Amino acid sequence: MAASEGRAPGVDDVWLTTSRLVLRRPRADDLDDYIRLHTDPRTYRHKPASMPSPARCEERLAHDLASWQGEGVGYVAVQARDSGRVIGWAGLRVERDYGPAHLNLYFRLGAESHGLGYGREIARALVAWAAEHRPDLPVTAMVAPVNAASLATCRAAGLFEVGRRVHPLYPDDEPDVLLALPAVRVVRHLDEELREELLDLWVAVNASGGAVGFVGSAPRQQVAARLDAHAASLVAGESVLGVMRDPDGVLRGMGFWHRVDRLPLSRTATLLRCMVDPKVRGRNLGRVLVAGLVAVVRAELPDVEVLRLDYRSGTGVGRLYESCGWSEVGRIPRSLWLGGDDYRDDVEMARRVDGGPLVFDGRH
Repeated sequence: MAASEGRAPGVDDVWLTTSRLVLRRPRADDLDDYIRLHTDPRTYRHKPASMPSPARCEERLAHDLASWQGEGVGYVAVQARDSGRVIGWAGLRVERDYGPAHLNLYFRLGAESHGLGYGREIARALVAWAAEHRPDLPVTAMVAPVNAASLATCRAAGLFEVGRRVHPLYPDDEPDVLLALPAVRVVRHLDEELREELLDLWVAVNASGGAVGFVGSAPRQQVAARLDAHAASLVAGESVLGVMRDPDGVLRGMGFWHRVDRLPLSRTATLLRCMVDPKVRGRNLGRVLVAGLVAVVRAELPDVEVLRLDYRSGTGVGRLYESCGWSEVGRIPRSLWLGGDDYRDDVEMARRVDGGPLVFDGRH
C-alpha cells in the first residue's frame, strides 16, 4: 500500500510529531509521493523554473536518503496523523556547498494542504529540534521575496531576516530573502554591559506581566539584586547561564541552570529565570530558548540526567514546556499568594535530558 493511501510509519521511521502531523524519515518507496508533491505547478507558482522533472525527483529523493545516512538529519515525508497520507516534504539539511556549514530549513506542502497552518506547525517543530540537537549549526532559510506565506511561516517559527542572497542554482532570479534563527550560547561571567542587558530584559518581562520571581513590575534595583545573586552563583560554579541573541546580536532571552553538585541531587539541574523579550512573543522563541537551554546542559553539565523547573499556574507556560518534552510531575494547590484573593498553584515539571520517558520508581 502506498503511503499516500494511508500507510502508517514504522516506529523507527518517526523523527518528529506535532499535534496533527508525523515527520518521518524518507524511504525509497516514497518516490511516487515525492513526484506527486514536487511536480505540481500550483506549489511552484512563486518560482516555476525550480520545479523538478520526475527524473530529477528520483535524484533528489536519493540525495535525501543519503543525507540521513551521512548526517543523521535531512528532509522527510510529512504525514497527516489522522489519515497517514503524505501531504508534504520538509526538514533540515546540512548544506556545505554555499558558504559555511548550516542547516537549511525546507517545507513544501501539497496544494490541498495550503492555508491550514501546517507549514507553521512544521517549521516551529523543526527549528526547536535544531536548537536542542544541532546547536553547532546555524539554521537558515531562503525564500522568494514574493512568497509572502513562506516568509510569514519562517518569521512565526522564530527566524529573522538578515539580508538577500542570490540562489546559486537560479542566478537570474531576484535574490531570495535570507533568514536566520537566533542562537542560544553559554555565558561564563557577567560583564557590566551584559548585566545591563539582562536587567533591561528582566524589567521588561516583569512590566509585561511575566512571572519570573516578582509579582508585577519591580524596581530596577530589586531586580538587580536578584540578578547579582545569580551572578555570584555563576562565579561559584553552581550555575550556568544561557543567553539567546538574534542575528543582529540583540538579546532576546535567557535562562539559568542551577545545579547542586553533591548527592543526592548531582544528576539534576533546575531551570531558573527563563524569559523571552516581550517584543518577540508569539514567534516561537520561547520554545527555541528552552530547547537551546537543554543543549547547554548537554554541553556544560554532561552528568546531569533530569531537568526540573516550577512555575505559577495561570501563566500558560506549561503548554510551552510540554511542547519541549517536559511533563507536569506535581503541584501544590493555592500555595502561591499574589495578593488579595489571587492564589495560584505551584506547578513542578521535569524531563530527561535525553528525551526519554520519566518513570517513577513507585517507592513509598
